[in-house]
Amino acid sequence: MKKVLFFLVFVLFTVFIQAQSLKDSVNVLYKNYFELLKDAKKLDTIVLKVNNFEELMASNNKKIQDLTDAELFGLQKQLEQRRKKIISTTEFVFAANSSLNAIKQLDATSDYLNQISSLNNPDNTDLGFSLSEEITTILQQKIIKGNKKINGVKSSKFLLFVDNIIKSPITQSITNAIPVVSSIKSVVDLVIGNALKGKDVTINDVVEFKKSLQVYLKHYEALARAQLEFEQNLGNLDVRKEGLVLLLTQYTTERIHTLNPSVANISQKQSLTQLINSFYTKENIQQQVDAIISLQPSNYNQHLLNNKLAYPTYALNQAKFIRDEVEALSKEYVSIFTAYQVSLQKVLNDSKSIGDATKIDNKSHELERKLNEVKTAFNDNLNMYKLNVTFKNLMAY
Repeated sequence: MKKVLFFLVFVLFTVFIQAQSLKDSVNVLYKNYFELLKDAKKLDTIVLKVNNFEELMASNNKKIQDLTDAELFGLQKQLEQRRKKIISTTEFVFAANSSLNAIKQLDATSDYLNQISSLNNPDNTDLGFSLSEEITTILQQKIIKGNKKINGVKSSKFLLFVDNIIKSPITQSITNAIPVVSSIKSVVDLVIGNALKGKDVTINDVVEFKKSLQVYLKHYEALARAQLEFEQNLGNLDVRKEGLVLLLTQYTTERIHTLNPSVANISQKQSLTQLINSFYTKENIQQQVDAIISLQPSNYNQHLLNNKLAYPTYALNQAKFIRDEVEALSKEYVSIFTAYQVSLQKVLNDSKSIGDATKIDNKSHELERKLNEVKTAFNDNLNMYKLNVTFKNLMAY
């Protein structure tokens, strides 16, 4: 129990240092887990100490001899069910781990996210306009006005500087992934700096230039806000996801140590998948269980009292808790991606005043199609059907 409590306290401490908005929901997760453990009279990792063990076993053997065939059959059925439950738990853990791995992989949906990222490229023309070309045109109309020089600087050289700033921003933007906003602001600063050096550029020219850029600034800031909210929401769920991985790892470790207490302390560097492959495959556990039973095949009562073959009822509650959290977490991930798509759709619709409406609609449909592909692949890899089937089988015994 101490190991479990220490482990859960560590997880709770990790959660505590996260954002306040996340802490409440995560605390509920672990509060429920604590409540679940309170119902357990003991953990299966505790080895019971019996002073008169030999006398107890002799007494049990005498009782077994006096049992009727019907009673022996009942014990046999109990042992058979216990065996199936221990082995079936490996399938549940394997399915739960696979589902959690699918959730991890959702963070790497590069095709869909790359489509969005490309919209922040100043040379991108997917929406019917290129920021580089638009700013150059506005500069020529509002600032250069056909002059070869502005305040002693060649117009061509000035435009080269502007082009460099747009494509290689000199400051950080709202997020590292959206540098275009800072590019626009840097160009404005450059124009203002040049205007202060002479009379070729007036304050009205600068005002008109800034007004012309406002619609582009608004567009890219909206993209930045949508992405920032998306990344924050994913970051919040990452904490819950990692917490759930730790809980499933602890659950698996308990099952391993119950059957084989002699297993050395498992390396913290091992991933859950590595842990399962090393110690908790169905074949491995089945061999261990059958090896124990085969020593005295007919001594059902002794096997049912064997700590190595113990299976506490609260382990089923733990399994249900894990199954429910995997399902809830997966739905929240999909919800975040869907909300991101809705935000992007609004940004794209608002950009029709500066772009090509047909191209914008095409891009919207493309992003929606890509997101549907992400959802389909995610649900296939998540395979909640498999997880639910293994949980149902586990509860059947």
